[in-house]
Amino acid sequence: MVVEILGRTFNLKANMAPEALHAVARLVDEQLREMQRALPATTLTDLAILVALNLAYECLETKEDYQQLQADIEQRSRQLLEKLETHDSYFPPGP
Repeated sequence: MVVEILGRTFNLKANMAPEALHAVARLVDEQLREMQRALPATTLTDLAILVALNLAYECLETKEDYQQLQADIEQRSRQLLEKLETHDSYFPPGP
């Protein structure tokens, strides 16, 4: 699959849907262009490293948020189960 990043063409092979690969390439291109506008005198290598650091940071933040959400869901599920079990003990089984 061919993608374009900063006007350069790359022929990529990946184990992902073509739409996903295009979305990734678009994101990288957008981030590089944004960084290039902010820091016009910076080399392409340095821009690429800065973008990689930004994207890695976003990825780690998202992972931490996901783990916190999972922990919250597990805690709330346990609380609900405890309430249900307490509620069931108040009412004897029906006929």
